[in-house]
Amino acid sequence: MTPDEPSVTSRVARGTGWVVAWRIATRNLGLLSTLVLVRLLRPEDFGLVTLAAGFTNAVDSLSAIGVREALIREVSPTRDMYDTAFSLNALRAVLSAIIILAIAWPAASFFDEPRLVNVMLALSGYMLMSGLENIGTVDFRRDFAFQKEFNLQVMSRVAGVASTIIFAFIWRNYWALVCGIVVQRVAGLVQGYIMSAYRPKVSLRAWRHLIGFSLWTWLGTVLMQVKDRGDSIIIGRILGTAQFGIFSIASELGSLPVTEVVEPLGRTLFSGFAQLHRDASSPTRLYLGAVETAIALILPAGLGISMVADPMVRFVLGAQWLSTVPVIQVIAVASTVSIFGVFSAMFLSAGGQARSTFLLAGMSVAIRIPLMIALVYAWGLAGAAMAVAIAVMIEQSLFLWQTMHLLSIRIIDLLACTWRAMIASLAMVGCLSGLGMAWTTGGDTPGFSNVEDLAARCAIGAAAYGVSLSLVWLLAGRPDGVERQILMLVRNRLRLPHAGT
Repeated sequence: MTPDEPSVTSRVARGTGWVVAWRIATRNLGLLSTLVLVRLLRPEDFGLVTLAAGFTNAVDSLSAIGVREALIREVSPTRDMYDTAFSLNALRAVLSAIIILAIAWPAASFFDEPRLVNVMLALSGYMLMSGLENIGTVDFRRDFAFQKEFNLQVMSRVAGVASTIIFAFIWRNYWALVCGIVVQRVAGLVQGYIMSAYRPKVSLRAWRHLIGFSLWTWLGTVLMQVKDRGDSIIIGRILGTAQFGIFSIASELGSLPVTEVVEPLGRTLFSGFAQLHRDASSPTRLYLGAVETAIALILPAGLGISMVADPMVRFVLGAQWLSTVPVIQVIAVASTVSIFGVFSAMFLSAGGQARSTFLLAGMSVAIRIPLMIALVYAWGLAGAAMAVAIAVMIEQSLFLWQTMHLLSIRIIDLLACTWRAMIASLAMVGCLSGLGMAWTTGGDTPGFSNVEDLAARCAIGAAAYGVSLSLVWLLAGRPDGVERQILMLVRNRLRLPHAGT
């Protein structure tokens, strides 16, 4: 690396910023679309398209073969590899479209919804188009050009939202939603060829080189589907669909730190680990740095969501959803350790050890499913939350053990980069507990409504954590770490002098 070339760590940090920005933009666009469409379309329109999209997404996920990830980790990918990756994706898309066509009529008959056939036929065409996407855009991730990926994703999303709203004004039925999905795919397809100079050719010359990694990646995807669908089947069968609805909403809220921070960071970390693998450099420093940053963000966020779950649910969902509170409280705390599984899986996959990732995840699923059955039968939704928490802890331990072994990381190394955040988080918990604002009913704080109570708890918790983390960092001698990076970022934004940092 030349003196003027940014380090892999700084490139990962900038890439994470772009991925997070993309998620924020997508959520805001989705919110805008929903606010408009709920006034133009009927609930059954949303239900119909959601049902069809659920089948399509399931087929799409189960047929994902990971050729993009295989190219990212390649040291010197050849033209034949790109062409083969494109051709494999095209074959996958054709097969997926055929499967969607095959299940369209049985699904319509099962749900007694004849309109489902035409919607799934349209989405099969959408699936075919996905096979024509420009595989050359994978270089955006190889080269850490995540701003290009941001532009690609956001522009297609804008096209999809705009077309959905326009068609909804014209037609006032579910076809507006279907057309929006298709337009978004077409826009992304065209944009991909505009932004990348690669032009594909049909070839399978390098299939043996790609298929080994891709096969294990595909098996891992299937395993994740088994895990996710297993929870819904078990809870839905034992407790009913209403209880599963409560559990799914609670899981989504409790896992917000993971979906909004850990997963975007994991996406860019894969590119970082792949770059270090191509350079034959040690990824230990990048791994520990990512753990330090993630813990500093995720630990207080997870504990905070758990502590304010009751007023948060009252404000966001309403009092009728209070049964989600105990589940949120458990899952939010358990999710704070998810960084180890996500980061370790990225490290193993980027290093060509997708088989190890599959085997570790398989052991976790083999434990999770019987545990979920037993605890749901015993304690209902509370048992489901406990099963998730226990399974997450076991899964993270397995991945962390494997990674520590391969990177020669000791427990003391992990503590060295996380102890300050842990102490600051405990101080935050102590502060809110002392004020009667931790794990208590919303509106119990004298003189506060639910909204004011939630805002007060969040503000006090954030202040307590920020002040505690700063004090611990100063007492520790201001070591290099996430605190120094935050301080440098603030000073750069405010154009303050850097002396004394």
